Amino acid sequence: MAKKVVSNAAVKTKAAPIAETLVEELWFGDEPPDLVTNLAAKSLAAKLAHIRGMKPFPVVAERIMRLVSDQRVRLEEVSRVLETDPGLAARTLALSNSALFLVGRPCDSVNQAILRVGTKALYEMMAAVAMLEMFQDVRGIGIGFRNHCVGVAAISRALVKSHGWDGASQVFLAGLFHDVGKLLSMDSEELPYDALPAEYLEFDTVHLHERRLIGYDHAVLGGHVLKQWNLPDTVARTVAWHHQPGRAYAKGGDEALLVAIIRVADLIDHAVVRGRAPDESFLDMMSRDAALSYLELDADEVVRAWPSFIDVRTSALSVFGGTRPAK
Repeated sequence: MAKKVVSNAAVKTKAAPIAETLVEELWFGDEPPDLVTNLAAKSLAAKLAHIRGMKPFPVVAERIMRLVSDQRVRLEEVSRVLETDPGLAARTLALSNSALFLVGRPCDSVNQAILRVGTKALYEMMAAVAMLEMFQDVRGIGIGFRNHCVGVAAISRALVKSHGWDGASQVFLAGLFHDVGKLLSMDSEELPYDALPAEYLEFDTVHLHERRLIGYDHAVLGGHVLKQWNLPDTVARTVAWHHQPGRAYAKGGDEALLVAIIRVADLIDHAVVRGRAPDESFLDMMSRDAALSYLELDADEVVRAWPSFIDVRTSALSVFGGTRPAK
């Protein structure tokens, strides 16, 4: 059966009150921070009121994220809080023993897991669990979006682990949330991605179709939502810029590095999902993206690391892709 194509008029009619409030130039520019913040708050006010996906993080996960952000926190206190939610504790243990975070022998207790992975990795775990909790009920193409976020986070982390780039410490969070705007737009039913032609969803064209249909794109929306959720500014800006790499590279710094890593991981994850081998045509396509040269990565390095990308992605999805652990 042919896929239903949503008309521009039908989508714009629903989104007009929001789209008309957006000032796109200010979303990516260097205007005074207070002005940008006020405009973002106004442009998202209507959306915040009715996007069902924009829920608070799970209470325990959010509390732990706050705790571990304090360098003075005692790990015993973190452990006590985590153990008040057996399901969350079980998932944390599973994560600590996954290919993403495992160091040395597997952990057999939550206390050991916290000690082993440290507070930074625990913060990432809680954010990942929160992401899963918010979008555990997605169906159809939304499952692919959610799994893609997990895959990009895992592959990005593997790239950084292999190359040790300074300034990439928040790459897992940036990868995990890079497409959260799509999930939020789906949850609000403002943009029915399931009904869009497949070619609309291709890498580095989807955001152009989103802007044409509803006046803004998932990257910009995601960046501002992450600021609302008090995630690190570097992560929020990376998410906002991942389809505007020229802006990131011109600015330089951690955001440019993170954008380049996310874009490489994005291409790899799409290829893995489609069962595409890293053949010459794929590598030529990847080489045409400035991210590879920005990172000074050789295509042969990508080919050699391909099995490891598949392994970490599979491991991450084994933890995030299924249902919550039984309590």
